Amino acid sequence: MTFKEWKDWLSELPWLLRWFPVLVSLRPIIDNLYFLKEVSPLISPPYLAGVITPMLCIAALIRFRFPAFNALDKAFAWLGAMLLLSTLLILLYDPLSLIAIEFVLKLSMPVYLYFFIRLLIRDLRDLHGVLQSVFYSTVFVAAILLFEVLVNPVRLEESRGLMRIQGSFGDVVSYGMYIVFAAIIAAYFYFARQHIVARSRLLLVVSIVGALSLLGLVNIHHTASYTVFLIILGLFLAYNFRTQNKQLVLGILVLGGLVFTLWGSSMIEEKITPLITTDLAVYSGEKETDQLFHGRMGRWRLMLEKFSAEPVHVQMFGMPLKFAPVYIFIGVGSHNDFFRMMFSAGIVGLFFYLVLLAKVALMGVGMGIAQKFLLYTTLLALFFYSISVTPTFYPPFLYFLLSVMVYAGLAANERLSWNGHAY
Repeated sequence: MTFKEWKDWLSELPWLLRWFPVLVSLRPIIDNLYFLKEVSPLISPPYLAGVITPMLCIAALIRFRFPAFNALDKAFAWLGAMLLLSTLLILLYDPLSLIAIEFVLKLSMPVYLYFFIRLLIRDLRDLHGVLQSVFYSTVFVAAILLFEVLVNPVRLEESRGLMRIQGSFGDVVSYGMYIVFAAIIAAYFYFARQHIVARSRLLLVVSIVGALSLLGLVNIHHTASYTVFLIILGLFLAYNFRTQNKQLVLGILVLGGLVFTLWGSSMIEEKITPLITTDLAVYSGEKETDQLFHGRMGRWRLMLEKFSAEPVHVQMFGMPLKFAPVYIFIGVGSHNDFFRMMFSAGIVGLFFYLVLLAKVALMGVGMGIAQKFLLYTTLLALFFYSISVTPTFYPPFLYFLLSVMVYAGLAANERLSWNGHAY
């Protein structure tokens, strides 16, 4: 989708739908004003977006006729019911607390966003419009990255002996996620637009994004983002090999081998080894198992012990049923999205979540190369981020993830482009 096509698509949307791609495009700027919450939550753009977003989603759902439920909508509705139950219980326990309101908005965020995006994305053109909005948002991230690397870091934080650039994001995870979004989208459009754009031009975009991604990764020192980027690269090469583009694959492998020969050893020693030193010490028996994943294993063990000691109804339907402060369990403090989902919505909620992801994965079987690449890289990014962080607690990740999921759930004839051709 060219910039003109994107503008035309945007202008055709009614304003109750148009605000979303605009928000997506501006989200990195909003997130970089996170620090204003220290002055007052009332002037913090991320907080304001968190309050206004559900209001606009609900307004659109009231205004427009919702399409007939498909199989994915039904699967999501079961998970959504469990998440809404959790938010209701938090409201009943702590109705006047600011932290309770914040958690209610965050826990229910996947629900109102999914059904709103279901209104917005009706075909491939709508998917491309949202993806293009996400891609444009990463231009700001690239500018911040280049400023921090070439001029002066906006913010530095030490982790495992390494200094991480962080911009004004709330944490380094946000940086990593935008890098991943840019890499997935650039690679997706490389596959999806070869019939209308010269392959050399698409490859140039992929190369620029890849170079900036690597520049960002070696400066944010985030293990999960390294892992996800390598998966994207691996699938990009594999799908190129399947489409008979073996020369490109060979070229990248030769170039990668040359770069690794010249700088690989020093880069691994300086940038990678400090991130996994503790894990290697655990595997060699020098440290306790609780130190795995930068100490997260010990946290998970303690949390799971407390969860398993709860009454059966709390384990089945979530820790908010305790009617006690459980925010550390149901928020980013769990450092694992699968555990967070279980603590929030119980074993039943986690079951519905896993069933939903399985359904989405199966929907990719009949897709073309481009959409299959998009779907599976997105799901793998979700999985690997979920091991050590809580991606579904981050609005930008949900914007991207739910848009891809909604498209995957459309019937085959609905996945056609605006000119009637499937990619």
